[in-house]
Amino acid sequence: MKTINGVNREDQISPPQSDQIDADLLASIKWISNPIIRLDRGAEADEDLLQSKFFLLSVLNCIQDGVSILDTDLNVRYVNTAMKYWYSNTRGFIGKKCHLVYHNRIEPCEKCPILKTISNKAPHIGIVKYTQAGRDRGWQELFAIPIMDKKDNLVGVVEYVRDISYQYKLEHDLIQIMEQYQSLEKRNAAISQLLAQRKLEREQLEETITQNFEKFIKPSLNHLRTRSYVPEVNLVETLIEEIVYPITKKRSSILDNLTVRETQIASLIKEGKSSSEIAKTLVVSKKTVDFHRANIRKKLGLQNDAGERMNLMSYLMSHL
Repeated sequence: MKTINGVNREDQISPPQSDQIDADLLASIKWISNPIIRLDRGAEADEDLLQSKFFLLSVLNCIQDGVSILDTDLNVRYVNTAMKYWYSNTRGFIGKKCHLVYHNRIEPCEKCPILKTISNKAPHIGIVKYTQAGRDRGWQELFAIPIMDKKDNLVGVVEYVRDISYQYKLEHDLIQIMEQYQSLEKRNAAISQLLAQRKLEREQLEETITQNFEKFIKPSLNHLRTRSYVPEVNLVETLIEEIVYPITKKRSSILDNLTVRETQIASLIKEGKSSSEIAKTLVVSKKTVDFHRANIRKKLGLQNDAGERMNLMSYLMSHL
């Protein structure tokens, strides 16, 4: 199946499926011209073929990269089809300065590889911006190759140009991604260090609160039990434990599913209190206490009604 310039579709390289890449930047990876070489009628033999100027020019024009030949004064002597395609807005190449034709500059470009080649008669490589009608179109990789005569005098320079816009963009995007990744790595390391410090501080705080509770609060409560109404002191102790628990997390895991009120009642049941005594202590009705007792038994998996009080109290004494 034919497509642009009569080239088979399967021979073309499809551009990446992305809405963030300008299609103009991908021009160099498509066929710029139809790459078919047609020989002169008189150049059928191999020896004639290699001597044929027409054949040489046809080969240069089939190359999908840019080729131009410059003299030592930077005047353009030849351009192939690719160069004409890239700089299609330019009128006339031959005899004009390369920096004027390709970059619309009066003076030669800075760090020009062509000038380096003219200076030391050695090949050089450079990367330059590709502009068209005053607009940046991408980047080109430029190879400057010296042309020497038999006396080793420099007579010109071959300028071989490849459009590397797509590759350059990928490399630039990759560098940005790596920089972002490294930034995230540093940020994650800082966050991990901060979290570790916070965890250590929290553990130290929990340990301090637990030690103070055992060292100061419990002895004071035990002293109050000898002078005050014991159930009220027990209630105060239960409330203090409820306040301390969210920080220390020292409560038995079997009570994790109980509510605050159920935990209070479970503590009093463990002490052997009846529902009536618990109701009096907490200033609630006996019916309310019985309701919570049933929920406690259900959450702890104690479903048998036989010996309810003894079974529940025994379980709490051994697990709480």
